[in-house]
Amino acid sequence: MNEDHKQTRFTYRGKLLTAAAICGTLLFGNGQIYAIPTIPSQNLGITEQMQTITVNGLVTDHNGEPIIGANVLEKGTSNGSLTDINGKFTLNVQQGAILQISFIGYKSQEIKVQQSTIKVILTEDNEMLDEVVVVGYGSQKKVNVTGAVSTVDVNKALEAKPQMDVTKALQGVVPGLTILNTQGGINEQPSMTIRGVGTLSNSETSNPLIIVDGVPLDDLSLINPQDIASVSVLKDAASTSIYGSRAAFGVVLITTKQGTKKDKFTINYSNNFAWSTPSILPDYADVPSQLRALIEVNERNGTDPELFGMYLDKMLPYAEAWQEQHGHKKAGYREMQPFQSMDNVGDYYLDPTTGTAMFYADWDVVGIMYQNWAPSQSHNVNVQGTSGKTTYYLSVGYDKKEGQLNFNPDQLKRYNVNANITSDVTDWLQIGGRFNFTDRTYTEPNTRRTPYQYMWRWGSFFEPLGTINGTDLRNTIMYLKQAGDTETSTNYVRMTGFAKAKLAKGLTVNADYTYNVKNLFQDMVGLPVSGYNTWGNMSAPTDIQTDSYLQQQSEKTTSYAFNLYANYEFTLANKHNFNIMVGGNAEGEEYYWHRSKREGLLNPDQPEFNLSNGTQTVSGRHIHSATAGYFGRINYNWNEIWLLELNGRLDGSSSFPSSDRWAFFPSGSLGYRFSQEGYFDNLRNIISNGKLRASFGEIGNEAVGEDMFISTINSLSDRYWLGSDGTFVNMYDTPSLVSSTLTWERIRTFDIGLDLGFMNNELNVSFDWYQRKTLDMLAPGVTLPDMLGTTEPYTNAGSLRTRGWELNVSWNKRFGDFTVYANGNLSDYKTVVTNWNNPSGILSDYFSGKVYGDIYGFETDRYFTKDDFTYDANGNRTGYAQGVANQDGLVSGGTFEYGPGDIKFKDLNGDGVIDGGNGTKDDMGDLKVIGNSTPRFQYGFRLGGSWKGIDLDMYFQGVGKWDQWSTGAFVMPFSRGADGIYANQMDYWTEENTDAFYPRLYPGNGSGGTVSGIADGKNNFYPQSKYLIDRSYLRFKNLTVGYTLPQEWTKKCFMQKARIYFTAENLCELINNSYAPVDPEIDASDTGSNSNGVWGRVAPITRTISFGLQVTF
Repeated sequence: MNEDHKQTRFTYRGKLLTAAAICGTLLFGNGQIYAIPTIPSQNLGITEQMQTITVNGLVTDHNGEPIIGANVLEKGTSNGSLTDINGKFTLNVQQGAILQISFIGYKSQEIKVQQSTIKVILTEDNEMLDEVVVVGYGSQKKVNVTGAVSTVDVNKALEAKPQMDVTKALQGVVPGLTILNTQGGINEQPSMTIRGVGTLSNSETSNPLIIVDGVPLDDLSLINPQDIASVSVLKDAASTSIYGSRAAFGVVLITTKQGTKKDKFTINYSNNFAWSTPSILPDYADVPSQLRALIEVNERNGTDPELFGMYLDKMLPYAEAWQEQHGHKKAGYREMQPFQSMDNVGDYYLDPTTGTAMFYADWDVVGIMYQNWAPSQSHNVNVQGTSGKTTYYLSVGYDKKEGQLNFNPDQLKRYNVNANITSDVTDWLQIGGRFNFTDRTYTEPNTRRTPYQYMWRWGSFFEPLGTINGTDLRNTIMYLKQAGDTETSTNYVRMTGFAKAKLAKGLTVNADYTYNVKNLFQDMVGLPVSGYNTWGNMSAPTDIQTDSYLQQQSEKTTSYAFNLYANYEFTLANKHNFNIMVGGNAEGEEYYWHRSKREGLLNPDQPEFNLSNGTQTVSGRHIHSATAGYFGRINYNWNEIWLLELNGRLDGSSSFPSSDRWAFFPSGSLGYRFSQEGYFDNLRNIISNGKLRASFGEIGNEAVGEDMFISTINSLSDRYWLGSDGTFVNMYDTPSLVSSTLTWERIRTFDIGLDLGFMNNELNVSFDWYQRKTLDMLAPGVTLPDMLGTTEPYTNAGSLRTRGWELNVSWNKRFGDFTVYANGNLSDYKTVVTNWNNPSGILSDYFSGKVYGDIYGFETDRYFTKDDFTYDANGNRTGYAQGVANQDGLVSGGTFEYGPGDIKFKDLNGDGVIDGGNGTKDDMGDLKVIGNSTPRFQYGFRLGGSWKGIDLDMYFQGVGKWDQWSTGAFVMPFSRGADGIYANQMDYWTEENTDAFYPRLYPGNGSGGTVSGIADGKNNFYPQSKYLIDRSYLRFKNLTVGYTLPQEWTKKCFMQKARIYFTAENLCELINNSYAPVDPEIDASDTGSNSNGVWGRVAPITRTISFGLQVTF
């Protein structure tokens, strides 16, 4: 064959084929070349056909480049091989055997062996025509999907990662999917929303529905990430409405792994050993600096520089001497030394008369309290394959993690068992079952006070982190070491039986029933603690906390789900393709909760109820709920160019009055694959795929709270009424008012999208713009007179609107031995309250037109100087200089008075007075929107590739704009008066440091201001632009480097494949907020241990390194 002939080409299905491919097309009749014999075929006799022969083969791509690691399997056996670095393989097979050749990213081929040497050309499979996406009650070709659906690359996002929680692994992977952490603890469960907050009712509950193998699941931490086969995220009403009212704010659709008929018997084992260390932590200033700041702040407040009997001015010389005598190094956990002389000051001075001590040692809080590297490990084994007409997948997993604390750290253990079995009973009936069991135990010290809160509560000198005569002092270490345990065990069992019947051509009926049981048992033991009391007399150890108790709490949730649906698929006139589905489902749930507590343990080593003699209390709760629905879907496409989908669901829920329990919610979507039109032929080599799509639909939301339509009376256990006989009788609240017509919130979504593929779909781009309206949202009704004695009922009177967009780009390319990829996503949205009963427009409440998450505050101008004020002859301040706005109306509490070094706010309305007006949208004085607490411009991108067995994956994630106002002590010096002062806060204003970041010091800035309608803060720290926290960040989220061992090595160990890998999580980050030593991912909560006032005093986000092994036998 001459060179000119070899270069002859023609177009087939929009692709260029060589002359060799033409021959293949003619020979095999399917438009693809599968195998080219390199020697002529021979006529073989019967005896020769039964013999075993050695086949030498070469596997390449269509460019002739060898494919490394392709799987070559003798069909129907476990006899197989992998291609080497030159794309070659050698395999002994039966004469006439069929070889199955496969490799990720290429179409699998089957070759009948008729000679000893063969050459196989695999064709790329990056055309999306055959890619299937899991959707509600079925699957669709990705190119035919018309709704807003995103898929997750499970291999990259979940496998070989030191994550027990699937939710954390999905952060930043899908555009529009927001995952937030309130802390970094091993038991922390992050929140998840799709396209932001969707309702303001029921504590703004906007959680997506999580479906695992067709069954709802509320807690993804109960699922082993290594068992997951696919993840789809459904975002618009057209995609989610088929699931009904629980899917009002999106669906995360997960399927677990199962065996296939192509699988031979294989055993897979993987492990991961990881070590974690805190990412971003605060640190204290040195003790002399802390004392000087405390002395200054007390002087300004006109109070003695004293803290629980310790006079700070007297302590300062000792602290300075300690620094000099210890080389300005911090102390570790050790035995403390008493004062001897100023040349040997020890760690504390004990007043022999009062027993009160002065502490001045500088303790290394981070080094003492946190482990350098907290260990964790994970092990997973699965068996999969086929036996006759039955396929199976069985797996067992074990995970163990340890928390960050050095003393009595918390621990988390989890066991998972998963089974998935399917059998073809006949050629028309398939049955199967799934079983999942999870046992999860979390153990933590019951310290009575949060360790992370109190290790940073006071100055580092105040609760010394050492011992005296081997006994701990009153500090976090004492509470941790002597704490009882709180052990929380969760057992989850899910059992599913299913059947699929092919009753006629194109007609299938599916049925499944699932029963779930989730049991939670918590055992909490409170023990007495003792030590040297740093808050009082230190002459001898004493009981710090004397009470003891046992508390046990149990929860049981049982639920069922039944689905029955039929699909009928048919084609008319070869171009009109239909898929019609109708069905119904029913779900029910029953929840029991019980708690018992008894104080006064007779023997703390044997915490039992019958071995206690103190007060005992008991309480309980019982809830049951049910939903049901009838649904239908029609999919139509004309020649796979014009696409139409119509959905409808009649939904019923026990959350509403019987007269309003049922409602119908329709949706539809339309698609146009313009790249398949004849007029697009000349562009198809560049734009290989193009689709426009649009969807519109409505879905109901039932998650509006429990029994909102039932008037209730609550007992007031802490208030009593004196009866006529002199005894106390219980009091009760006034009956609540309810709306008898309470009904569904309606979520109406409109979405338009564009999908493009370039260069044979090596480069793919997807863009969506959407609008979601929440109508008939539960909101406060008309304000009632106070004399009525109860609050107004909630009615379906509110509305909310969210608009946003999402962009996803992916690129994959092979260059000889190199395979490279890059993908990224970017999304943004803004939510506006469009109707809310707040006629005055009070800023602290929602009102019509308010942007969700807006933060109101003052615009910071500068620091006041002496020239901004007028003074009398004695130098006392008498007022403000001409042209300087008066801020005295902002003064709150104590002896504070604005002066040089204090914050000066801008007079935005020009009235010469700084205030917040009436705190309403129409009269906000000098307030303005200074930021927004909604994470904006969320993004993630991944880069990676492979070469000759080496693979690399780098994942980055971040947020482009994210604001927060916090009054926490890490942000504001002396936020709560006696708080410690931290290294990041030492740049404060003095007459010698007028260009400082912080104003001059004053105690107690956290709350109690005079301005209504805004967040906490007062005096120098009202909400303002200068100290608004910028939480935007870019984080190197994950690095994975792996190496697949050569087959020559693994064969000797009877392994099909072996891979070793290294991963690193949260390696580094770029942040704008350099002055607040809190990880930007830690989200502030409204209440609790991580509320704005104490933001950051929680378990930190961690950096993690790990090693692991993946083996296939």
